[in-house]
Amino acid sequence: MSEDTSRQVRFYLDFVSPYTYLALMRAREFSRANQVEWQLRPVVYGALLDATGLVGPVEVPAKRRYTHRDILRNARLSGIPLVGPPEHPFRSLEALRTLCLFRHDQRSVALAVGLAKACWGDGRPLTDLAVIEDVVAGLGLDSAALGERICEDAVKRDLYDLTREALENGIFGVPSFEVEGDIFWGHDRLDHLAARLTGELADLAPDLHEMERRPSGTTRKGAPDRH
Repeated sequence: MSEDTSRQVRFYLDFVSPYTYLALMRAREFSRANQVEWQLRPVVYGALLDATGLVGPVEVPAKRRYTHRDILRNARLSGIPLVGPPEHPFRSLEALRTLCLFRHDQRSVALAVGLAKACWGDGRPLTDLAVIEDVVAGLGLDSAALGERICEDAVKRDLYDLTREALENGIFGVPSFEVEGDIFWGHDRLDHLAARLTGELADLAPDLHEMERRPSGTTRKGAPDRH
């Protein structure tokens, strides 16, 4: 693989997101096709929402109903198995910390895929440590005393730091992909990311600067003050 840093892409994810699952199911094929080295960044999606004043797509009844339909459509059109977890949203901290524990291992992408598939593809609860241990052991990774190891301060700090890094870099949702400061949000933006990597997508800076310098013309009543 080329050492060109433009091929290193940060992949921000949280297993609570079904769209993270859809992206992970394409991750290895995308990596091979585009010579990408994924730099996995597990983050706490809820913390991103809290920091940015947003709400998750399943926290609004109308969006929750739409999201369920949307992920089923996406999965069926892509031939991806989708059952969904027993509860949603659910606590994903243990799974995220597990990925932090192994994120520098060469099997980290396979681990992320395995955890997401166990939850969204097979309907197993990632809130159950036994499910996480099963995925870890199935990849030949060390699952001994996993519950204790993922509660170590260094692991917790890593997840905290990665979430803070995401916010500092302008990440507000998952999955998100970042290459050289350019952010692509959503599993359905992988094609845009590919175009960016190949140079097909031209530099947006001039047009972007012009658009962002324009002032807001109105403020919706009840909208939070972002100034």
